[in-house]
Amino acid sequence: MTTFIGALVLLVVLMAGLMVYAYTRREHEAERYRLSKHQRKLLENEPLSTQDGANIFLEQQQDYLGQILALAGLEARYREMRTQWIMWGVGGAVVLGAGALTVGPEFAIVGAIFGAAAGAVGFVQFLKLKVSQRQKKLTEQLPPVLETMVSSLKSGSPILEVFKTLSETAPEPIRGEFKRALVSLQLGKSFRDVLTEMCGRIRTPDFRLLTQAIFISQDVGGNLADVVATISEAIRERFKLRDYLNSLTAQGKMTALFIGSLPFVITGLIYAISPAYLTGFFNNFWARIVMGGMICWELIGFWILMKLTTFEV
Repeated sequence: MTTFIGALVLLVVLMAGLMVYAYTRREHEAERYRLSKHQRKLLENEPLSTQDGANIFLEQQQDYLGQILALAGLEARYREMRTQWIMWGVGGAVVLGAGALTVGPEFAIVGAIFGAAAGAVGFVQFLKLKVSQRQKKLTEQLPPVLETMVSSLKSGSPILEVFKTLSETAPEPIRGEFKRALVSLQLGKSFRDVLTEMCGRIRTPDFRLLTQAIFISQDVGGNLADVVATISEAIRERFKLRDYLNSLTAQGKMTALFIGSLPFVITGLIYAISPAYLTGFFNNFWARIVMGGMICWELIGFWILMKLTTFEV
């Protein structure tokens, strides 16, 4: 009877996830249809590649998942990623619920709940890793892009022409951001609003510094090319300082990694060589609790050591 109740709860969780997915998809159906229709009309007038079209005609979503996807450069795949998010949650509920069912039928419901939460959180953390990688790549691409901007401004090109040049010559992913900015400028948005939108998508301290410097230059006057050149040089110097600190702290990081992994490696080797030596310890209830506390304490110590050898520049 308990097994039947656990299976019924898993089925209810699955049906609820499918209903939520259908409701959220219907909510933005009209906006998606309007954007796709507008995109088709523009593609008939001016053919664009699939990549360019994906960079320009993005579905603006204001929910939590949409904001993360915008930072990860996956905003055009919103519906696909939302489906994967739901499937990760349902899959986690099924896997952990089935695993808990082998321990005892009364643990199936608890395992399904924790599995759904673990699957959803794991998918979000995966997307945040993508965000971190993309933001790091954008930061690395910023100095050469600024040098191109300085050269164009000094040659007398207007800002619209500068953005057009960067949208054609800059590497991905920063080229897509300048292409979106160029389209916004061509549609009549002010330069300040366009930079503010870019700053919301490129959340790096360097680009925020560039944005504030340009705003100040517009308000009080000054040579924009000189301001951008100064920002570019400051970013390059910061990169040099960051690399220098990384070389100084490399030994400390390796020491922290060695100390943090040593207890787990020794335990795994002892268990592989002589399983009976640790079987009695693992079979004891209080011993398992002590082992869990030791693992948590070891992970906290490893985190502290890594923080002590990591510097934000």
